Amino acid sequence: MPAIGGLGKLQGFCAIACEWSYLWAWSDTCCIDKHSSAEVQETIGSMFAWYRQSALTIVYLSDVPDTGSIGNSEWFRRGWTLQELLAPRTVLFYTRNWSLYKNLTSANHKKDATVLAELARETGIEPWFLYYFSPGMGNARSRLQWASSRLTTRPEDIAYSLFGIFNLHLPVLYGESAEHALGRLLTEIVSQSGDISVLNWVGEPSPFHSCFPAHITSYQRLSMPPPRLNAEERSSAVSVGLRSSEVLSLRDLPGSPTVRSVQLRIPDSNILGDAHDIHSPARVPLARFFGRLLALPCIPYQVAAIQLKGTDPSTPNYTYNIQASGLTPLEIALPVNLEDATRSQGVLYLVRPWHSKLLGPFAELYAVTDEQLVSALWTPFNALLLTQLPHNEYKRIASSTLITAHPLDQASVMNSEIRVFNIV
Repeated sequence: MPAIGGLGKLQGFCAIACEWSYLWAWSDTCCIDKHSSAEVQETIGSMFAWYRQSALTIVYLSDVPDTGSIGNSEWFRRGWTLQELLAPRTVLFYTRNWSLYKNLTSANHKKDATVLAELARETGIEPWFLYYFSPGMGNARSRLQWASSRLTTRPEDIAYSLFGIFNLHLPVLYGESAEHALGRLLTEIVSQSGDISVLNWVGEPSPFHSCFPAHITSYQRLSMPPPRLNAEERSSAVSVGLRSSEVLSLRDLPGSPTVRSVQLRIPDSNILGDAHDIHSPARVPLARFFGRLLALPCIPYQVAAIQLKGTDPSTPNYTYNIQASGLTPLEIALPVNLEDATRSQGVLYLVRPWHSKLLGPFAELYAVTDEQLVSALWTPFNALLLTQLPHNEYKRIASSTLITAHPLDQASVMNSEIRVFNIV
């Protein structure tokens, strides 16, 4: 038969399989009946396992010449190929003319140091994960970041292509929006693991839930806050904060037309969920979903004063100076005007989402010392900005940059409490 199009790829694949003495081979070119929704559902749910259990996975890079680099291939920018890279234990890369990449004679390119280094550089995935990857929800945000720069033909496939990587079995609903598909995936991750790292993102919020991004590209940026301040830097920050507090207020500043304040009201002490003693973290529940409502345990810092520092009409982007109880003053950038966001209620919180892992992987949750609390929590962290809604619910206000907050002092850490916020 003429070796054209997909048929040529299939013929070359089968020829290589025969060279390696295999009698059976599977290719997505012809082995999926895409007209059968049941078969598509089964395939998406099983594909990771098929690659993991394969004796050999052959990756054909049709756009890489014999002397080219695998990093230039479109294969590394497609959504579905991420699991094709991570799942199999034995992989061989072939170039345009069906030659082994760089004529390497290794029986497994995942064990070749040169290829592993190229793969790590191109994908941002550490060599250890490339070779020893295990499906599941560990390092959830890292897994989302690996997929964040990849594309799929159908927008919702970017979420479906991650089901196997997270070892999840969810319905495949072609025709739903990409935001809805990603929202269902993230909801399941939080529900099953309580992992709060997936809340660290920057960009447009999802219509599915305010704590989730609309697009997976929001996970491209690193989630880690700046390094911990030393004693001298922290003392300076607190000193600056005290001086700044003399300027920030809830009143309009005369003679400063570009600086405006937003009126905030003091909330009733009963509007938050039950308080949990930070000294008894074992009693704090994990984050969990009830339908579309996220019950998120957090250390709250009530915003006492905010002032508009400047705007960028071309973006749009609004920069604010913020004062919150227990935090050093900070600056945040938002895509929305806080005056509009807080007009109905006027109550804002900066919160630190809580998970017992914040105290360290080996912390004894039933016997946490003051030293452990200070060591773990007197550090910069990525904060969420929440605004109150009716019926004791809250909504996240997405930011244009990560909100890096610094606890004011050790006393603010020791006096903290954990409360559960109902977020929609």
